[in-house]
Parts: sequence; C-alpha cells; structure tokens
Amino acid sequence: MLSWLQDFGELLLVWIGVQIVLGGAIGGLWSWERRLGRALVRVVRHEPDAAVLPLRRPIERIAADVCRLHDAFHHDGMRFAKYEGCRLAYDSVLAEAAETLELDHLMAVLPPGVERDRERERIERLLTQAGLLPRSRAA
Repeated sequence: MLSWLQDFGELLLVWIGVQIVLGGAIGGLWSWERRLGRALVRVVRHEPDAAVLPLRRPIERIAADVCRLHDAFHHDGMRFAKYEGCRLAYDSVLAEAAETLELDHLMAVLPPGVERDRERERIERLLTQAGLLPRSRAA
C-alpha cells in the first residue's frame, strides 16, 4: 500500500513540474487557474439585470388610431355586428392609450354595459385633456 502512495506522489510531483516548465515557457505560470478565477469572479459578481420596459407603440400612432376609431365608433346607423367590432377595437385602443399615458383604467376588467360606457367616457375626457383627442371630436 505504501509503495502505491509513493508512486502516486512521485507522479503528481512530475506532473506539477511539467506544468511549471511548460507554463513558464508557453503562457505564464498557472494561467489556467487565473482564467478559472476570472470566470468565477464574473459569475459571482453578477450584475443585476437592467430594468425591462414594456414595448409600446409610439404615442403618435396610438393617437391616430384613437381618433380614427373614435369617429367610427360614434357614427350612428351601424349594424350591430359592425358596432360591436368597432367597440371592441376602440376599447382596446383606449386601454392602450391610457396605459401609455400611465392613467388608471378598468377597460380590461369591466364587462360590456353601462359601467364600461362610463369608463370609456372618463378615459375619453382624460385623453382630451392630454391632447390625444381633439376637443371638437370628443363626444
């Protein structure tokens, strides 16, 4: 048993000697340890992720959609199916405009009805005050 340990120790010493000689001649003493150390420092010193901002359309495009759909939504004499489609599109654009301007709204949670109509009118007023809807078009 003792001879096995001696053989292993001698082999280990020879291996370390070869690394020292080759490391000094080729690329610096224990360069793999330094590279490993730098990699570990990068992993340990992990910087926090940057704040992720939600992707949004430019406010000018949202304003153009709000104005276009406002005119179509407040047009009288539409068939029910066209009115519902226009209402859904108009409500989603109003919600997008309110979120872009960081206004509180309930457009995503209210079911169709009187309360949603009141919320729509409230958001239209706020968008008119913000300059997204011209005053002449506001109902």
